[in-house]
Amino acid sequence: MASLADDTVIEPTGPDSFRAKLREEWSVWGANGGYLATMALRAAGAVAPDGSRPASVSCQFAGVPAFDEVDISVERVRATRRASALRVRMTQYGKPVLDAHVWAVSSALPGPDRAWMAPAELAPPEELTELNELVVRDGIPVLPIWVHCYEVRLTEWQQGEWTPQQGVPTVLGWMRMREPLPSGADAWLAAGRVAFAADIAQFPAVVQAFDTEELTFIAPSMDLYVSFHGESDAEWLLLEAEGTGAGGGLLGARARIWSPDGRLLGTGAQQMLFRDVGRGWR
Repeated sequence: MASLADDTVIEPTGPDSFRAKLREEWSVWGANGGYLATMALRAAGAVAPDGSRPASVSCQFAGVPAFDEVDISVERVRATRRASALRVRMTQYGKPVLDAHVWAVSSALPGPDRAWMAPAELAPPEELTELNELVVRDGIPVLPIWVHCYEVRLTEWQQGEWTPQQGVPTVLGWMRMREPLPSGADAWLAAGRVAFAADIAQFPAVVQAFDTEELTFIAPSMDLYVSFHGESDAEWLLLEAEGTGAGGGLLGARARIWSPDGRLLGTGAQQMLFRDVGRGWR
């Protein structure tokens, strides 16, 4: 199985510069955005002051890279005792792939600790059917990334043949990596898992608002923003996502990622570019 930890390893090539290899298992319509964001976070973490943890990442996806080596550079934009701003650039063959801005903060940063919202209630993952089984049952192609990289169990689409929730662009469910993060994974890799979860939840939410015959499009990510609120080494993460609007060739969504014990780990938002591929999903 594909490993988020192993497949986002960055190798130093000079001061604040790195090289990585993109693995084809993480492909959807190209390299998955959350996968690329994890590499950006790990590069930022390698340059951030010791004892820092990620506060947020904002990515712009500038190109569709080949599954080959990429070059990554990190620029220190600003640093104080409390917080650091870092800019991460990923290129391939001299062309831009990703531009990310990362805030890092001191792990000892003081402040209030309060929870203002609770996750939705849903059945535990053991009581839900895996997405792969449902798509095979209903004659829909299984994406390789579902097989190699992660497992999803959604509350939608559990009973009978899939029927999108016309006008209700939401999803709720569980996600886990097929190859868990190693024990004691650092805060930057752990944040990458949250960013990955936020990325994969948002397009499926948008899809719920369309009838089956309307699903003749894909929607590659233009950007991804994730703010980080906590950490968890739990196997499963709870996903909530909802579409925020569709128009002018754009599709927007947002997501919340929770630990199984109800702690909010991250919130994300995304803008996607409509692309009609002229065929249905079946």
